Amino acid sequence: MRILIINPNSDENTDRLMAEKAKNLALPGVEVDVTHVTRAPKLVASYEDQAISGEEMMEIVRGRGQDYDAFVVACHSDPNLDLVREITDKPVVGIAEASIKIGAAMGNGYAVISPGPKSISKKIALARKYHCDDLLRTIKVSRSDDKEDLLKAAQEARKEFGVDVIVLGCANYTTADGYIERELGCPVLDGVACALFLAAGLVSYQKCKRKF
Repeated sequence: MRILIINPNSDENTDRLMAEKAKNLALPGVEVDVTHVTRAPKLVASYEDQAISGEEMMEIVRGRGQDYDAFVVACHSDPNLDLVREITDKPVVGIAEASIKIGAAMGNGYAVISPGPKSISKKIALARKYHCDDLLRTIKVSRSDDKEDLLKAAQEARKEFGVDVIVLGCANYTTADGYIERELGCPVLDGVACALFLAAGLVSYQKCKRKF
């Protein structure tokens, strides 16, 4: 099984972090590759940024679609997720959708840790789109990608709102989940990991159904 992670921005450091995470997950029988959109900004922060990255995302899926069994859209605003799903019959999983839905299923309330104030309204809109807004207790902004700053934001969410689950709301946070979970003592979800597990599961399920 082969899964392609598509980074909708042009930040190669994000590629490196996600490749490291995929390697550490070591999903049995699953090969994971990472690519990024070269013509997009380093941070997809606006709807205009999403539009800029959309054309090249389509080119990637159409040009390399036969080489992969599933795709992961690896930005926590799920840019162009519906667009990519429209042009392929392979499973396409967004890291926001995967982590938000799993977070809502794991407890009685979850919080999202966000990279900036401008993303808060988009996180709320996504939670509403995915029918998980009733369990979204708060969105906390982290001062940086540093694990200690992420931990501080998560601690504030736990203390102020008593949330059961923390969702890390940026692909750049992908390697921080284990540390924060050990410190907090509650589930901490990285969208990249959630999306990879879900994508691999969907592919395996399709193969299973062909046997019956």
